[in-house]
Amino acid sequence: MTDYIAVEYQTRDAVAWIYLNRPDSLNAFNDDLRHNLAAALQRAASDESVKVVVLGARGRAFCAGADLMESNSPDKSDVTQQLLESYKPILDSIHHMPKPVIGVAPGVAAGIGAAVLLSCDQVVMAEEARLYLAFSHIGLVPDGGASWLLLKSLGYHRAFALITEGGSVSAAECHSAGIARKVVPQDQIEQAAAEIAGTLCERSALATAEAKALLRRAATASYDEIYQAEAIVQKRCLQSDESREAIARFKNKGK
Repeated sequence: MTDYIAVEYQTRDAVAWIYLNRPDSLNAFNDDLRHNLAAALQRAASDESVKVVVLGARGRAFCAGADLMESNSPDKSDVTQQLLESYKPILDSIHHMPKPVIGVAPGVAAGIGAAVLLSCDQVVMAEEARLYLAFSHIGLVPDGGASWLLLKSLGYHRAFALITEGGSVSAAECHSAGIARKVVPQDQIEQAAAEIAGTLCERSALATAEAKALLRRAATASYDEIYQAEAIVQKRCLQSDESREAIARFKNKGK
């Protein structure tokens, strides 16, 4: 089912499946895709029946970045506005959504498409997929928060070389670096994502949401700040029905 021009949206059980759907353009971002994806992510976030979001793509690529052939592509004067007003809501939705987002890459994730994939909580990649950062070839720097994301994922020196020389990171390298949870043949990527989603759906939605928030905050917080935050969150989780029921099942299993 879809209510969008450039995105396909469907739900299966407690999982929302969102597909970038401009395969003829390698799912490059145009105005429709930016607005549709932002709306679809908000829809999944607000749907109480959804526990996990899978963000995939139709065709042979995840996303080729911004569509430079778009008739209203920004010039030097308004690219900042577009990045802040059109792309940041998408990335903020992934970062702050109280539900895990699994990114699924059938092929290349380039430019800001790489930033979107890196922003996801879990990543599944086809064997031929890769992250491609070509900004330096055209005299640009990464955007979409990719500099921060690459530093956290690869470390300073690897990120610097990738950004300044302009290159790619293979699916196998992404797996070794901890970016990709699974690397599988292309025809198995949805199955692999469904398995991860199924496991997450079995867990406490509250605990998963709080764990995501803690980890996101830990990237810039101190040890003491996270320790205090965990102590507060742990009480909230222990008081939830999901935790009480899970503890009861654990005790009965032990008996």
